[in-house]
Amino acid sequence: MLTPRDQIIEAARAAIEQHGPDALTSQIAEQAGLARPNFYRYFSSKRDLDLAVARSAYRELRAEVRARLDLCGTPHEVIRAPIAAQVTWADSHPNLYRFLASHRYRRSSRRCKGQQHDFGAELLAAGGRYFPHFAESADVATAIVTGIAGLVDASILSWLNWRIEPPQRLIDRLSTQAWLIIDHYLREIGVCLDPTVPLPQPG
Repeated sequence: MLTPRDQIIEAARAAIEQHGPDALTSQIAEQAGLARPNFYRYFSSKRDLDLAVARSAYRELRAEVRARLDLCGTPHEVIRAPIAAQVTWADSHPNLYRFLASHRYRRSSRRCKGQQHDFGAELLAAGGRYFPHFAESADVATAIVTGIAGLVDASILSWLNWRIEPPQRLIDRLSTQAWLIIDHYLREIGVCLDPTVPLPQPG
């Protein structure tokens, strides 16, 4: 059973989905069936509530992507799987994704930043498992993972605004772009992989 605090977070998520990333406290209160002053029994401010919603959404999105990090297949397939999970989640929760992106970069708490750092480390570790020597230069590999994550985020946000292509085409395009970035780096360190040949199963 949800606590009153969790019920408010769920109501805020629903209000954001319905009204957009800048949903008002009054709209959240209406969704929750509570008087607006009751919010301040559980949250010190609207910003406090926003951060709680951002953490909730980020955990959910991260779980979807994490579930696709340890799949077998070709280089293109192992890159495509987590990108597909992120695009699919954003397609199902467009306003929540906009809200999450906004708060992740502009008003994240130290805890939320820590979660992002930890997840970035997971992505880096996944790259090291799949691609020989990928993570040996941690600084370079981290920059590559961060750059790809930024590319995917920005592309999804643009796509949510314009939807000029089907989601599967967006997934294919982002997967190809991510592979080209990774392949370029791998070739620089002397590793050549065929993107159509299955990789050895990670140990």
